[in-house]
Parts: sequence; C-alpha cells; structure tokens
Amino acid sequence: MTPLAAQFVASFRRAIEAEKAALRQDSSAYEVALEGGRPLSEMTQGEFTFYAFQLPRASERVTPGLACSLREPSGLEVPVTVAQLSGGEVVLRSEVRLHIREGAYRLLFVPWFLYDEMHQALENVPFPEMALRAFGKQPVERQPMPTPQFEFRLNPTQREAVQLALESQLAILWGPPGTGKTTTLAQLIALLVGQQRRVLITSTTHAALDQVLARLRDTRALHELFARHQVLQLGSSGHDCCLDEVVQATQSEAYATLGRSRPRLEGLLRQHQELLPLLQKAQVAAAQSHQLDLFVEAPAGLEARELTSLLGPERAARWSALDAQAQCGLLQRLCRRLEALQMGWRLRARVARTALTSGQQQAVDECRILLTTLANSYVSPLLKEQHFDSVVVEEAGMALLPAIYLAAGRARQQVVLVGDPQQLPAILASRDSYAQQAMGRNIFAVLGERPERLMLDVQYRMHPEIGELVSRLFYNGGLRHQPPAEAGEIAADAPYPGDALVVVDLAGQARTDPGDFSRYNPESAHKAVALAREAAARGRSVAVISPYRKQVQRIQQLLQDHPLIDCATVHRFQGHERDVVILDITDGPPLEPGVLLAGRGANSSSANLLNVSLSRARGKLIVIAPVDYVRSRAAGTTLAQVLEWALQHGVRRQ
Repeated sequence: MTPLAAQFVASFRRAIEAEKAALRQDSSAYEVALEGGRPLSEMTQGEFTFYAFQLPRASERVTPGLACSLREPSGLEVPVTVAQLSGGEVVLRSEVRLHIREGAYRLLFVPWFLYDEMHQALENVPFPEMALRAFGKQPVERQPMPTPQFEFRLNPTQREAVQLALESQLAILWGPPGTGKTTTLAQLIALLVGQQRRVLITSTTHAALDQVLARLRDTRALHELFARHQVLQLGSSGHDCCLDEVVQATQSEAYATLGRSRPRLEGLLRQHQELLPLLQKAQVAAAQSHQLDLFVEAPAGLEARELTSLLGPERAARWSALDAQAQCGLLQRLCRRLEALQMGWRLRARVARTALTSGQQQAVDECRILLTTLANSYVSPLLKEQHFDSVVVEEAGMALLPAIYLAAGRARQQVVLVGDPQQLPAILASRDSYAQQAMGRNIFAVLGERPERLMLDVQYRMHPEIGELVSRLFYNGGLRHQPPAEAGEIAADAPYPGDALVVVDLAGQARTDPGDFSRYNPESAHKAVALAREAAARGRSVAVISPYRKQVQRIQQLLQDHPLIDCATVHRFQGHERDVVILDITDGPPLEPGVLLAGRGANSSSANLLNVSLSRARGKLIVIAPVDYVRSRAAGTTLAQVLEWALQHGVRRQ
C-alpha cells in the first residue's frame, strides 16, 4: 500500500469509528420480519444447525454472511448468521438448536455491522491506484477512439458522455433529472462489453440497479449475454437475472433434486412418526405372547383400521390377519426402510445444496455484467475475490466515500461515476465534523471541476415550466427541455386545468406533539389529500411529498382507501417520477420554518431536498405553502426562491 493509499484508508477508518460511535449511542437494532420457519435436517456443518425462513418482503439489509440475532416468539434472542439468500428464502446458521414454533420471528442486527465489514475490506483493496484515481489523486489517461456505432438515438451531449467514458480511465457523468442518464449508461455498458470488458455496476439501492437492468434488457447488443445467463444481479430477487434464477437455470438437475427432496423427506418423516406408536404397540403384544400358557388367550395384534392410513386398505387387511410377532417383524423392517430412505434423500439434498452453493460462485465467476449494491460488494463472500475491467458507480452522489473507494478499487482499467451532486447526499448518524468531511461528503464536491466531468443538458421528463424552475434554481439555467407530449396533457387536466406550476397559498398552522419534534398541519394535509384524489380520479400517478414524518403519517391515514397515491418523505422518491407531484411544505405559524426545506448554512441539504421533490413531476407541480409566512420568516432561502419563481411563472391559488 502506497503512503497516499494508507493515508486515505486511515482517514476512512477514523470516520467509520466516529459513525459507529454515534450509532452505538442510539443502540437500536434493525428488525426484519420472517415467516414459515423450518429446520433443514439435510444440512450439517460441524456443530451448526440450519433453518430456512421466508422473507415476506425483500430487504436490502439482509445479505449472505450477515451476523445477527434471531428473536423467537418467546422473546429469546439467538445468535445466527445468514448462510444463504435464495429468492425469498433465507437460510440461517445457528450454534444453538432451535425449536421452531408458531409465532412471530424477527431477524435483528446492529446497524454498525456494515461499517465493521467496510473497515475490514479496506485492508485489502486490489487496485488502490484506481481507487485513488476515482478521488482525483492519480493522473487520468485518455486514449482517443473512433466514434462507435450507437444503438440508441442519443443527443450530442449523451454521445459525448459515452465517448468520454470509453476513452478515459475516469469519467464523471452528471445526470440531472430526466436527462436520459439510464439510457446513456446502457449504451456505454453495451459498448464496454463489446470491447470484452467485464463490468461491475453498483449503487446504494436495488431500485437504482433495477432501472439500469430494465434498460440493459432493451439493448439488442446484450441479448446474447442475457440468454447465456452472464448478466447477474446479486442480492435482488424475482427476475431471471437474480442469483437464484441463474443458478436454477445453470444447475437445473441439482435444483430439481432439492425440490423433490423436501416433500419426500416431509412425507417420510410423517410416515415414520405414524409408524412408531404402532410398532410400540406391536412390540408390547409380541412380548406378552411369550409369557402366555395354554389356558390364556393370545393378545390381539393390530387391527386393519389402525394400519390403513400407513399401509393402505389392501396391505392393512393382510397384515391385520397376522399375529403380533409377525406384525412386529414387518413393522420393524418398514421402520428400517423408512430410515434408509430418509438418509438417502438427506444425502441427495446435501449433494444438491453443495452443487447449488458452488453454482452460485460459478455464476458470479462467469458473469460479464454484475449488478449489486455497494454494501453487498464488500459484504458478500461471493465477491471477495472478484475483479472487473470497468466499475460503474450509479447514484454516486448518495454513496459514502469509503464505499466508492472500495468499489473503484476493484477496477483494472476504469471507473465511471454517475449521479447528480444537486440531489440527496449520503446520510450519517454522526455529527462529527471529521466523519462528515472524510466519509459523508459528495464525491462530486471532492472531485470539483475536472475535464473528465460532463453534464447531460437535455431533460425529457418535466413540463417546460417545471423544468425551467429546476434548471434556473439548481443547474444555473443549464438544462434544455424536450418533454413528451404527455406532459402537456397532464398540465391540461385537473386539478387546476391548464396550469403546470401552481402555488396553493394556504394559511394553516403547524403543530408538534409533546416529546415529538416532527411537525404536522391538518389544513394542508386535507388540501393535499383533496388535490391528490382529484388528480388520481383522472387516471394520473400522484406523489404527495412532505418533509415531516408526522405529516406523512396523517396524509397516509386519510388516503387509506386510495393505495395508488404515494405519500412519503422525499427520500422515498429519489430516482422515481410521477405525473403529478404535490409538495406540502407543512410549515406555518406559530412555529419558525424548519431546517428540512428552509435550512441555511453550508451543511444544509434543503436545496437538494427541494430539487428532488420538484423534479419528480412530469406534467403538474403543486406547492402548498403559506406565501406571506415564507416571505417573512424564510427570506433568502432556496424555499423562498422556489416560491417566488413559481409565483412569477406559474399561478397562485387559494
């Protein structure tokens, strides 16, 4: 490790320790619900026992190798490790034998586990010079290449971005909302694969990777890779590129054997459990027959009705005609046969699971395009020895700096950072200034202006009135607008037909409950719900956004009968879009404006929160806010600038 790399690693580790200390002060554990627990008797490993549970919903926190605890219905917590994650099934390894019973099981893990893994992974970065290059600390070479053949219709800036990424060891693609970042990325990846490069695509969330994967599927140049199962998304489920489906396709015989073994073993166990009391009764009767004399009637054997469910009517009738000793001998032979069959199916299942486990590693080793989250990239044991020619970090602005360092350190030839510095940054629990500087800063801010950085400048999502607000306030007027015709149709529709940009001047009162700092505003909540219902009645997709958890909960309660309307804080909508967006700022008298949207200072992320909120809208943006209150109490903030622009270029309603 070079002195500069050692300095980076030491800095990251110090920041990681500060973040872990902040998390320990909270001392809360994350919980994931489990269903349908059962022991896996065919799996053994020394003193360990294994248990399978179903995940009712996918969780990005659950990854193979995760050390955690299993809380039983009784409240007892048992240390376990996630041994396998296959589709919606998670296999847990335990040193303690569990007795699975009815009730709620929970998987608990401390939030600093991933930081422990990150800390350890920093010890062995395969290509530290490339990791340093991703931070602007090594010179960047660029080899000019002929203009490639593009499959997609790209605009000039998108073509320039692809050309830059093909030629340079480091490319920084700035993709504001709706600028076709995913399409550009899909074209780039297809061309990289055409150059025989192996590509890692990583991001903070599966949702971002799902969007990239969907666009890759539409790329003709990659159809053959999909057909050969060489495109793999690790840690996700429910599609033919997830690890479970790829292994099922490539290890079909082992998968079929495992599928057959489970019901066969369960059936054999039921038969064995039914046989044991019958055998015991026959053995008692046989033992008594040895003690009889000529003047005592021999004890009766088992009757046909007792044997029918185990043997079937015909065999039961024949066996019931035999004496107790003969019945005992037959039942003993049947018991040994059932035990031998169980052992055989356990062995088949064990061999099949071994084949599937090796098949998982084989699938990872042979894939040409791998998609996985940043956390998975340094936690999963399947990726410990994996290197790539090109590493693409999607939503890089949201990623923790050491996570980017680790991902970039897997690249032999190049790193591509994709994202938007004007959207949501990484979130840290620690307020420590060193941790914020060394770990929580936006990678775009770290790199600054560089020749390898290029901004996509044509947005195809937002109505021009909405797009121009976003462009002027967050991108220095650098965006041009080519929205689809549907954006105009949405603006022409209710609520407020014909208006794309609306400020609803509503003078409600903001409130808090004792002991809870989160705010709510009943008047604006009811207004937001009424507008959302009106838009949804026209068949439009609707997002209602509030900066406060308490307000979101109130609106969700009011919308219980309308599940198609999404209401959440802004983080939920990063990377998504809706026909109509209703932003309820919630703030109002008598409280002072909150820092979430009206924050000031260098550390305020209110501008990013507002940018993400506003730029989700395709055709209609409605901002619910008390105008005079914002003007008087939040003057000079980005929120005030948003309202003034909207009032000048949109309409004001009561």
